[in-house]
Amino acid sequence: MERKWIKRYMGIAQEISTWSKDPSTKVGAVVVCKSSGQILSQGYNGFPRGVVDAPEKLSDREEKLKWVVHAEMNCIYNASLAGVSLKGATLFVHGLPVCPECAKGVVQTGIDSVYMRVDTKNADVWMKKFAEVSSVMFDEVDIHYNYIV
Repeated sequence: MERKWIKRYMGIAQEISTWSKDPSTKVGAVVVCKSSGQILSQGYNGFPRGVVDAPEKLSDREEKLKWVVHAEMNCIYNASLAGVSLKGATLFVHGLPVCPECAKGVVQTGIDSVYMRVDTKNADVWMKKFAEVSSVMFDEVDIHYNYIV
């Protein structure tokens, strides 16, 4: 994929991250068809569809984590809801690297490449967590991944 398109899709993922109501963490994801360049699905970190984004749930970190669906999984769920296959697609994630739980979803849907931009003051901590499990999983199943600076 050409660098200019990688930057464009990552820019879209960044814009989608701003839709999150989470006061401390903004993550956005977009899945793109490799052959046509069409956006297949999008997602951001937030509560499940129809669940009220109540301030008391969002302001308490432990409570928030019980409710939040990660951007990558929201992207996958949105595609599923619309009956869209993600096999062979590319995932762009802005905000945090793909966690092990989301990596499982990426593997199971057939996405075969991932671009990530980490946008947090604790980037080194998050990247270490990614390297411990998600990157190993991606390597084992031959999912290509890249970090965008």
